[in-house]
Amino acid sequence: MVGHGKKRIRFGSKGKKIEDFVDPDKDPRSYLKRYLLEEKYKDWFDRNYPDQTIYEAVGLNEWDYNEMKKKLSPDQTVEEKSKTEPEPELESESKIETKSTDTSKIPPTQPAVSEEQQNITKKRTNMLFWLRIGFALIGGASATFLFEGIEDTEEHRWSSIIFMIVLFIITCFIAKGMKINFPKSDRKKLVTTGIGSFIFLYLFAWIMTYTLLNLPRDDLSLPFT
Repeated sequence: MVGHGKKRIRFGSKGKKIEDFVDPDKDPRSYLKRYLLEEKYKDWFDRNYPDQTIYEAVGLNEWDYNEMKKKLSPDQTVEEKSKTEPEPELESESKIETKSTDTSKIPPTQPAVSEEQQNITKKRTNMLFWLRIGFALIGGASATFLFEGIEDTEEHRWSSIIFMIVLFIITCFIAKGMKINFPKSDRKKLVTTGIGSFIFLYLFAWIMTYTLLNLPRDDLSLPFT
């Protein structure tokens, strides 16, 4: 009969305490090999068992450790590292590793704009351009009649110019409501689209209507003279 009180001795440990991470079905010398070859494994062991030596932890002695050290050569290092099993990890280490490989914070790449969306943007940009052309022509012609009662030439001129600026600002608000999907780098197109044509046609319509309205008169003068 086997005495139940006698402690089982593994790997010829001669009664030494073997740590829990050691697999009883594995050769304890494999742990010495990993310790000598793998810097990461060595750091893990030294950090978690600072008061133990690797050979004592697996049930071996210093002679076994020195023999394994002599057996291993630098030429075998690369090959052995690729064949060894992954080190046992504590719960805290696995959490740190998970955090380091977490890709949830990596911003997704900006999706490519579809051809259909490009066509819609182009169509709405053209609408904005012609809207400003219409505002310029109608506004310029209206300015002649709206400020006809102003006798002072300077005041008449500045009133018309301010009216032009107000009309352009109104078109900017309309453009914003059109929800034109410009890229972030081209958002300024909400303001710049058709601005040159707007100013030119507003002044053209204003001068033309002012000239035609005052054509029969002998003291004909242009709004900028």
